[in-house]
Amino acid sequence: MNGTGQGLARHRESPLRQRAQLAAWLIGLGFAATTLAATHGQVTDLNGAPLAQAMVTLTKSAQAAGATATTVFTGAKGEFSFAPSAPPGTLQVRLLNFRQIGGPLPATPGALTLLMRPDANQAGTAPASAYLKDMKDPAHREALVMTCVACHQLPAPEVRAYAKLLDDTPSTQSAQAREQAWTAIVKQMNYVSNVEFGRAGNLVPAGDNVYSGGAPGPTAKLLTEALKGPLQEVRGYSYGAPLIVTPRTTIREFEVAPPNAIREAVPFNGTDYLYAADVSANRLIRIDTRSGALKDYPIPGKELWAPHTLVPGTDGIWVSPFFPGALLRFDPRAEQWKLWHLNQPGGPPVGLHDMSFDADHELVSDHHGRVWFSDIVNNAVGWLDPATGKSGEYKIPPVPGRIGGEQVYGLAMSPDRTHVWYCQLGIGSFGSFNTETLKFETHVEFASPTAGPRRMSMSEDGVLYLGLYGAGQVAAFDTKAGHMVGIYDLPDRASAPYATFWDPLRKVVWIPTSNADVIYRFDPRTHRIGVLPLPREGAFLRMVHVDRGSGALVTSYANIVEHVRGPRMALLIDLGDDAEVHR
Repeated sequence: MNGTGQGLARHRESPLRQRAQLAAWLIGLGFAATTLAATHGQVTDLNGAPLAQAMVTLTKSAQAAGATATTVFTGAKGEFSFAPSAPPGTLQVRLLNFRQIGGPLPATPGALTLLMRPDANQAGTAPASAYLKDMKDPAHREALVMTCVACHQLPAPEVRAYAKLLDDTPSTQSAQAREQAWTAIVKQMNYVSNVEFGRAGNLVPAGDNVYSGGAPGPTAKLLTEALKGPLQEVRGYSYGAPLIVTPRTTIREFEVAPPNAIREAVPFNGTDYLYAADVSANRLIRIDTRSGALKDYPIPGKELWAPHTLVPGTDGIWVSPFFPGALLRFDPRAEQWKLWHLNQPGGPPVGLHDMSFDADHELVSDHHGRVWFSDIVNNAVGWLDPATGKSGEYKIPPVPGRIGGEQVYGLAMSPDRTHVWYCQLGIGSFGSFNTETLKFETHVEFASPTAGPRRMSMSEDGVLYLGLYGAGQVAAFDTKAGHMVGIYDLPDRASAPYATFWDPLRKVVWIPTSNADVIYRFDPRTHRIGVLPLPREGAFLRMVHVDRGSGALVTSYANIVEHVRGPRMALLIDLGDDAEVHR
């Protein structure tokens, strides 16, 4: 590694270990241990009973360096501790079924006690998905998640505020009147979608596009069915599986000030930096995980591309744009951009979405040096030869009975570097394409056309893992044997699992969710699921990556449309599980 290459590795050290190691070092130099006062303490209820696995968040003062906020978890005795190097700021605590008494407390050195009281009303602490848990028809839930949870959570706080307004207004209390009111909202969502996708003067999506509110009438009926009453209370929600956090788990959040639309964040191997894509502008944002400092890297030229999907490679970070027509690569070492135009003369715009990557989620080419991609606009798989600039694509054959709205989305390459696998979000199917014979081969359909396979990943053994956005499941398919290993229910079927990420260090699958404020861990050996809760409401996730040097998870709150409210941050998560990481 280079001089800065151990930065993310340093994040593996938990606050308790950092404190102990620093204490030993300073005592060895003759300093008194009392000079090591750090913010620590206990979280209890009013009777003094300790509260375990509570999230204690230190939000730094405005002028302090480092992460915007750092979250640790309490142990069995309710104890928590931050590193001695933690900045000044304020403390808040978050725990399902409890609320903090009083406002934020100053994060002063020394022991503190944070008090919480039980609260059966989980509004504000339970995720948006909790409000959908009682939907009786799974098909209706799937359709609602697929239609509405593409840019924002449902029901987000502003949606719940609208429901209360309807409930407080005499003329909109009947089911028919509420349906008309929700119809107006769906039309507004389609208008926002058209404005967003029309910014660059390219194609504007139709009502059945993945980033729209869908057909106003049917969607309004689903909203009226699901969102009953003022939505100011929700009760009885549970994570449904064990939490995988310990007192060594640390979540660092790095805020990128609005206006922005942070889509994804990735690490770059051998550095202390994260790179975030901003689809509201032509820029990548570099985040220094030591100081919290930000640096913009605008894409040269007058065209609006808007960075969208990020895939690290050995030669830089490969970028697909929000708007059709190009593939880009940013070299963090030289701090330079390279752009390949993909549109063919007289042909339709190429809507590149995902790129071919391997089990390490690093960009990979086929045996001819071609990078493969999914074209969401034309329902095709395409290729680019970066050496020559030549490109082309192959239309995916129609699926009988599921024609229309196919929307090819995720893409991954098999270990043989001969087959690329793709999924079609809009019709619940996936398949493979042979890059040598240039023929489509395997085709698989899920039982439900609204199952919603979105982003996927591939293990070294050739097992493909797909997150089913609408169905709230994860599927495992053995690409070598050609059979489905299994389809597994997630604890929260309304969680909207956006992607899967095969973790080559731990041999598990990470599943970021868009509607549940959690990341799931799926162990293929035991089929057990663990839950990693996130410290704030509106934690709309899309992708997650694993830093290969440290084992830390990297993700972002991806509320991508500027109109959408919610946190806009990149996250670095030290799981504190060194014993489980095999290098």
